[in-house]
Order: sequence, then structure tokens, then C-alpha cells
Amino acid sequence: MKKTDLKYIDHLGIDRVLERRSGRIIEEDDDVLFARDDISGAYFLICNDLKKSRDIISKHQDIRLLMTSDIGVGRVLFEEFGFKEKLECYQAAYYGEPPEDEGILRFCYADKEDLKTVTDAYHMISAEEMKKVIERKCLLLGFKDETPVGFIGEHLEGSMGLLYVFPEYRRKSYAYELEKAFIALTMKRGLIPFGQIEKDNEASLKLQEKLGMTVSEDLICWMWK
Repeated sequence: MKKTDLKYIDHLGIDRVLERRSGRIIEEDDDVLFARDDISGAYFLICNDLKKSRDIISKHQDIRLLMTSDIGVGRVLFEEFGFKEKLECYQAAYYGEPPEDEGILRFCYADKEDLKTVTDAYHMISAEEMKKVIERKCLLLGFKDETPVGFIGEHLEGSMGLLYVFPEYRRKSYAYELEKAFIALTMKRGLIPFGQIEKDNEASLKLQEKLGMTVSEDLICWMWK
């Protein structure tokens, strides 16, 4: 597979782990790329051929977390290989100029003292995983004056997410400000900001549109055991 193909919006996850050198390619051909990220333990499969995809996954029964760039392939693998949960989502990426900070919020990275506050509020990932995110300096807190209003971060495999605004501070455009700030910080690292939006999450899709994110036409699939 050509390196330029990895810049396609549906492939940015695998591009990120290879670019930061935490990913290793397991199998590669003209129309296949299968890799594992050593930080998150996630596997990534770019393949539109169901038979080839089955053959690859059959050789790796230890897979606990898998992303497929082809939604049809992903749905079949989910049913056939004992995965318990899946998420069908669009991929969104930011290709514009770095957004400017308008000074509405102050930002700083969370540290270990913030772990309880964050995990008490956010339950989409485990406390252990959130601890690793914080240790990697990948969770950004937003403050209005001296009061924390929410946070956003980078999942262990490199995608932008973990966006949360505390209930009393919602409907004030703070989610917009948090994501905008994280986009700018990601771009300063020389990386393309990207993340996933669950296919039925209309509010998040509207937020990405407001931010100027490009949203994929097709769905990708995450699944886990």
C-alpha cells in the first residue's frame, strides 16, 4: 500500500500510529495493511476484501481491540470473531489553518491530581486508561477564570476525543473552545487532528461542521472484546 494512501481520511488512525512510531506493520500488500499499536494495543486493518480480512484475523486470535476502515468487513468480523461491542462512526479531520485562541478559556494539561475529578465525570473509558492518557500529557483541561469547565484529550491510539463539559457549564460554546484548542495544539506537533463521531451523534456532527472539520463519507468500525 502506498504511503500516500494513509493520508486518506478513513486511514488516519493507522497513519498516526506509524508516524509516531508506536505502530508496527504485521501484513502489507497492494490492497492490505494490517498493523498493531504498541501503546493502545489496538489493531488496524485496511482491507476491502472480506476473505483476505478473515484470513488475517484468523491468524491473530489475541485481538482485543480492532479498527476496520471498511464498515462491511467490520460488521462481518464483529459477528464471526467473538467481539462484544462495536462502534460505527465517521472519521473527522481538520485540514485548515490553525485556529486562533480568542482567550475565552485558559488551558492546561491534566496531571495525576485531576484523575479523580475526570474519572468521576467521564465513564466512556476505564479509570486505568484515563490514568495512562493523563500520564502521557494528552488530556487538556479548560478553565473559565479559575474554574474547570471541561476537558478534551487524545485516546491512546492517537485520535482526538474524551470531550466533556461539566453539566453546569453546558450550552456556553465551551465544547467548541476545547476542541478548537486541541486542534491547534495537535497541529503544533505537526500532526493532522482527527477523531471519530458515532454515526447517530447529530450534536457532535454539527460541532465538527462548526469547527470546519472534514467528515468522511463512509463509516469505519471499532470493535472490542
